[in-house]
Amino acid sequence: MEAQENSQTEQNVQTPKKRELALVSRSTYIKEKALQWIFFACAFLAVVTVILIFVFTTYSALPVFTDIGLADFFSFTWAPSEGHYGILSLLAGSGLVTVGALAMGVPLGVGTAVYLVEIASKRVRKLISPAVDLLAGIPSIIYGFFGMIIIRPFIAQLTGGLGFGALTAWFVLAIMIVPTITTLTIDALNSIPMGIREASYAMGATKWQTIYKVVLPAAKLGIVDAIVLGMGRAIGETMAVLMVVGNAPVIPDSIASPISTLTSQIALDMSYSSGLHRSALFGMGVVLFIISATLVGIVRLISKKKRGQAMSDSVDTTVDTTSSRERIKRALSHGKKGRINKDLSNKIMLGVFRAAAYITTLVLVAIIAYVVINGLPHISLDFIFGWPQGVNAEGGIWPTIVSTVYVTALAMLICTPIAVLAAVYLAEYAKQGKVVELIRYAADALASVPSIVMGLFGYALFVEAMGLGLSMVSAALALALLMLPIVMRTTEEAIRAVPRYIRWGAYGLGATKWQVVSKIVLPSAFGRIATGIVLAIGRAIGETAVVLYTMGQAINLPISPLDSGRPMTVHLYLLANDGINMNAAYGTALLLMVIILAFNLFARFLSRKRR
Repeated sequence: MEAQENSQTEQNVQTPKKRELALVSRSTYIKEKALQWIFFACAFLAVVTVILIFVFTTYSALPVFTDIGLADFFSFTWAPSEGHYGILSLLAGSGLVTVGALAMGVPLGVGTAVYLVEIASKRVRKLISPAVDLLAGIPSIIYGFFGMIIIRPFIAQLTGGLGFGALTAWFVLAIMIVPTITTLTIDALNSIPMGIREASYAMGATKWQTIYKVVLPAAKLGIVDAIVLGMGRAIGETMAVLMVVGNAPVIPDSIASPISTLTSQIALDMSYSSGLHRSALFGMGVVLFIISATLVGIVRLISKKKRGQAMSDSVDTTVDTTSSRERIKRALSHGKKGRINKDLSNKIMLGVFRAAAYITTLVLVAIIAYVVINGLPHISLDFIFGWPQGVNAEGGIWPTIVSTVYVTALAMLICTPIAVLAAVYLAEYAKQGKVVELIRYAADALASVPSIVMGLFGYALFVEAMGLGLSMVSAALALALLMLPIVMRTTEEAIRAVPRYIRWGAYGLGATKWQVVSKIVLPSAFGRIATGIVLAIGRAIGETAVVLYTMGQAINLPISPLDSGRPMTVHLYLLANDGINMNAAYGTALLLMVIILAFNLFARFLSRKRR
């Protein structure tokens, strides 16, 4: 009797999971679980990709450990023709250009962000914010082209040398990292509650005092996050650096002397390397990958600390309502008393922030104006639809346009379904845990992998190991992996932005999980998902290093996915760097910039329409 009562109790007190399963048929349950595993597999592809990048690059670099030796590899002499494969001078070059770029770019980026969030009027903000976004969308090859043609001669005249070296690279990289630092710093500043600013003003603080002693300290972790990611962008940049540093693998005598970096040396030597030389280049790729993965780990630790601090501040505020006021009062009274009038210092510093924002805008205008002025006279129907002819590449660039569109469309078709399904898993199915943290870390690491490392990986896996050769499909697969984290992140954010009550209503009508996702959530988030896809397409069109080692340089009209080709970015690099035909280089740069800026403006249009 007692056993029967216990059995009845167990039947009545079922777990929520068993009660839920009883509401659907077995076939529906199997279908839902199968879909969930498919979504998980798509998300876990980021982890697999990161592992494969490390494995394939390390495998190709094994002779570094067995034949060259770590002692010789981490020496200062890089002379492959003499059997010396030391990378310390290249590593020092990477460090030098990165530090200089940060010294220039961080004040400019943070200053622009502070001006846009704290100082600028709504009208001015609408003018400058798009400039920052457009700077982010300009491909690196355009920056390198601008640096080689404009900045290098200026530095040469200033220093009396050739103009190649760290100083030129500082200006180019500083411009390139400003959008990254500005955008992330804006997010950090916007996360600070407005009440903190109002409390500071109520205590008699000026705007500059509030920014310097209250807002910036409160947002410091987010700003550090922005600086670290900007550092990763500077370290991993390839084509722009290759075109302006001079590519001399030595310790420079001065900042105006030619140097070389890890990324530029890989790009310079890869096309003709073999044996130990090629293994050493893959060894550089391993070093770059470890650096980028470490920076991502640092950023994630900072973000985790920031979230913990935010929760702690929330608890402190709940416990003590005067804590915020006391913290602001201590912040305002901290430090030495100013020696100049506070109103004067307020005007000076606000002017500095305003100047930073205006400089950023003027740089964009200068780059666009220069390319347009020099490229527009060479744009014609014959140039767009013609074929390059002769050693000077006279004629048009139609095959390069077709190759660019072909490989980008193929990469989009590969990337989009995988990225969207991976985002569905992370937003709708995943539960917090070590596996999900690993997936998110892998996605961030994949987003920060230097393009030259992705090019090496694509060459090792798709071109050689899989036997696809230099082809459209090899380049498309590599570009798809580059686009994957961009589409994943924007799609996940779009899905999470869909109100929860919409899902509850669908569940209340008896819909399954997949029905809710496919018929309610994804259609509701379509506008923002499309924005992410468009931005990823713009990134793929502007990529150079990846396609250089996976597609090849052949000027032909690709038909089959196994055909080779030459995209516009590679064509521009060859024209400008070798000085083959500068008129064609200007025209190619203008068309490339117009295409990418059009995609970015279209993404902004979709975003506004969605709002």
